[in-house]
Amino acid sequence: MLPRKILAASLSGMLFCILLGFFLPNPFGESIPSISQYFGSVLLSISGYLLFGIPLILVYGITCSIISEKIAIFLSEKVKFNRSDFFLSGLLHASFGLVFSGYGLVASLLFFAVDRVIKNRNVHVSRKRLIQALVLPIAVYLLCLGTLAAADFFGGGWKDLLV
Repeated sequence: MLPRKILAASLSGMLFCILLGFFLPNPFGESIPSISQYFGSVLLSISGYLLFGIPLILVYGITCSIISEKIAIFLSEKVKFNRSDFFLSGLLHASFGLVFSGYGLVASLLFFAVDRVIKNRNVHVSRKRLIQALVLPIAVYLLCLGTLAAADFFGGGWKDLLV
């Protein structure tokens, strides 16, 4: 169960941070006057969201997801209602996500959906796949920062290096 949860946390966390970066490119509410500044803000915000969001999703999200699934399985055995573990687990995921307001709710439901897809498709989570899942958010983070650095360099930022 733990390898599946790690894979789900990594994939859903990265997807959440990327989506949040496009929908909330400037978390401070300032206006973005041009399309180039929009994409720069998107890359910068994705980097920030990944930096702070992925560790939180990996630690808090995995812990709460395991607790949710265990409680849902226990209660569904008592109730003996078909598919009640699915609904209970989803409700518990949403409840744990609400601790972090609406953003936490969206992240927790995305985590739940990705975890269920992995579980229903019986994806075998090997050690290699786990390492890839943990390295992928780091690679996206570095790609965003590298793109920003390259844009700054080719946009005239290299002149500052000469001084």
